[in-house]
Amino acid sequence: MRWLLLALSLALPAQARVLAVGPGQEFDSPSRAVRAAAAHDTVLIEPGTYYDCAVATVPLTIEGHGPGVVLTDKTCEDKAILVLRGGTMVVRNLTLARARVGDGNGAGIRMEGDGLLAEHVVFDNDEVGILSGGMGPVQVRDCTFQGGGVGGERPLAALFVGPAAALTVERSRFAAIRGAQVISGAVLTTISGSIFDTGAEARGLDVHGALLMQGNTLTAGPAAAAGMVRVDGPGPVTLRQNRFIGRVMLQDWTGGTPVLENNELSPGAEAVSTEGVWRHRASAALHGAKDGARALAGQVKHGVLGR
Repeated sequence: MRWLLLALSLALPAQARVLAVGPGQEFDSPSRAVRAAAAHDTVLIEPGTYYDCAVATVPLTIEGHGPGVVLTDKTCEDKAILVLRGGTMVVRNLTLARARVGDGNGAGIRMEGDGLLAEHVVFDNDEVGILSGGMGPVQVRDCTFQGGGVGGERPLAALFVGPAAALTVERSRFAAIRGAQVISGAVLTTISGSIFDTGAEARGLDVHGALLMQGNTLTAGPAAAAGMVRVDGPGPVTLRQNRFIGRVMLQDWTGGTPVLENNELSPGAEAVSTEGVWRHRASAALHGAKDGARALAGQVKHGVLGR
């Protein structure tokens, strides 16, 4: 019987722990708690300002215990305040502020794992709010992206997702971001109940896959005048029950026919335009050729010099 009980105990998963962070708690900084955590633990952070960053290599929940939990002014691996890899991560009830790195793409969250749920997170004046290079789904719920961003000819975005399975944004707000609001390479991007206010300097949303937008409010500033939502990919594209203030709501470069249902547009606004598609594709091809040439030059250098 004793051997049977031992075998059963070894077969059962370990009990997930809560690792408390804050004055008088087990850990005095989020990074120390994250380093000590095992898979599926919760790092629970007491209110306060932490000049700290963390790298998670197992699936975790990193959560603020009440309002006023701020991680700011420090990045790990020259990437982000939170670098997440190794599994599906949950981040909630935090403010991630002033992420800066030498490459200009300092993120509140850098997602390199199997998936992410960000919930009730404020991204305040970061170069990028969320930067995801993982293939897993990214879910953003009740989050705020405000200030910061990177503009210019090839801007970054408050929310930048690579070729992921899916991006879902629900009930979130984007305001006063330089650069783009969202750049998504996900197979399917779904955005609902959210508010986008580009301000004077910001572009809109760039999507390179299928897109469903429903029940959003979008205000386009001068930099987004050519099109608040740009889609260049296989589609399909569906926009339903959105409220749009600006000149052009959808710049459609898919070659298909978008589905537009019950959207409310400001006087004189266009619902959809295909203007600029060939110029855009030529520019993308040129940038791709330059990047390829740089990569090839680097390979030749390493091959010839052996370093």
